[in-house]
Amino acid sequence: MLKKDGSELTCKIDTYDAERVKQEGIWFAEWHKDFNNYLVQTQSVTKVNGKTTATKKTIHSVILDVDPRTPIKHLNGNTLDNRKENLEVYNRTSKNDCTKIDHETMGIILRDKFGNHKETALISMEDVNKVVRDNYNWVIYKKGSELMVVANTPEGRIRLDSLIMNPDETMKVHHINLNPLDNRRKNLENQPI
Repeated sequence: MLKKDGSELTCKIDTYDAERVKQEGIWFAEWHKDFNNYLVQTQSVTKVNGKTTATKKTIHSVILDVDPRTPIKHLNGNTLDNRKENLEVYNRTSKNDCTKIDHETMGIILRDKFGNHKETALISMEDVNKVVRDNYNWVIYKKGSELMVVANTPEGRIRLDSLIMNPDETMKVHHINLNPLDNRRKNLENQPI
């Protein structure tokens, strides 16, 4: 495949997927801002009730035989490596990966809907068991100009800072350094509304 500037892109697939991939049509690489990389895609045109609709399919959704909207993670981060060993359907409800920052701080990896690492939220070590659980998947959420870390649970959306500080209905959680990703206890305080 060629980029607009004429340079070449190479897409890797397993040889046993080659025939199925060929049957889908002509493939092209297109920059995708959510992946910050190229995705290999094909476009098909269908007519339903006299209306023509163009639909794009990604090569990774064809290889895994899933709906094109299914979030798929490239394990090594290379979106041009579409061998099955590098592809995984991303489960948006699984608990977050973590990384130890220091003896007092744990980092929670926040991923987008495609499983790409977007940010890291900080929490105190004493809150790890309360925060990193099977039924919580923490993500960045923007409400107007306000940025927050939330988990969408069967009981509803919960905020990370509120889970940690447990304010009553007359209080709200304030981030002392004004960074909504910093949810360490030394950075949080309850304030009257």
